[in-house]
Amino acid sequence: MKVLVFSDSHGANGLVEEMLNKEKDCSTVFFLGDGIDEAEKMKDRYRDKKFILVKGNNDWYSQTDTEAYKYIDGLTIMSCHGHKFNVRFSLRSLIDSAESVRANIALYGHTHKSGMYNDPVTGICAINPGALCEGKYAVLTIEKGAFDIEFKSVY
Repeated sequence: MKVLVFSDSHGANGLVEEMLNKEKDCSTVFFLGDGIDEAEKMKDRYRDKKFILVKGNNDWYSQTDTEAYKYIDGLTIMSCHGHKFNVRFSLRSLIDSAESVRANIALYGHTHKSGMYNDPVTGICAINPGALCEGKYAVLTIEKGAFDIEFKSVY
């Protein structure tokens, strides 16, 4: 199963649609906050995909939750924007929260920096797709409790 992960679109409607058209084989889409209006519009437009949305620190008026959890083919995925876990300074709080819900993967945004961190103690993998407003996103391929991550660009 292919899973699309993006965050921080910040009004870049064209990039959201371009990314979704480019990644047609992704059946699930995680949006990690800051631009939830665009994500909600795309959720209505791309009804063949399952959307998991969380709000970020700039999604002031949204009633959407700040965290979401999804079980996919043997893996539990926690998704959040990251600001409530102070991810700009450390991933410890994020990893601890993911461990408390027995998540294998913690998806987050907020920093606009794409990357992956495997915690040596818990085995939890923290993944930031980067900021879509800068063209960055990620695709997870999940199969039988294992996954691969590919960081991509719309450009």
